[in-house]
Amino acid sequence: MARISIEYPGNTLFEHELSVRVTDLNFADHLAHDSVISLLHEARAQFFKAHDMSELDVGGKGIIMADIAVNYRSEAYFGDRLNVEIALGDFSSKGCDFFYKVSNKKSGATVAVAKTGIVFMDYTTRKLAPIPDEFLNVARA
Repeated sequence: MARISIEYPGNTLFEHELSVRVTDLNFADHLAHDSVISLLHEARAQFFKAHDMSELDVGGKGIIMADIAVNYRSEAYFGDRLNVEIALGDFSSKGCDFFYKVSNKKSGATVAVAKTGIVFMDYTTRKLAPIPDEFLNVARA
């Protein structure tokens, strides 16, 4: 079976710390795969908030999730503090990839490496839009 390989690029632009909640656990009593996606979403929303933007307003444009890929590397448990690093890459004219590295704060173990592809959209015309300059300025920082 072919495996998806994701390499975190290392040019971290933002970090956000989260705790594993009891509702994030699966039947094996560790962090569930679907909860990892929710934690990534929270970190991405905090990234936008830290830059005075939101997923619905990035220089007047919104974002759409185009795809997601996750490599799970180690387990996390209830109460674990996780650090989510975010980097950007693979730019096109209308979008890019968010890269995430999720690490256990105490052990330093990498819990997951992921990427989400986003594209920008003008919600008034319902058409894809070029990457707003405000976002490019953050990406170049």
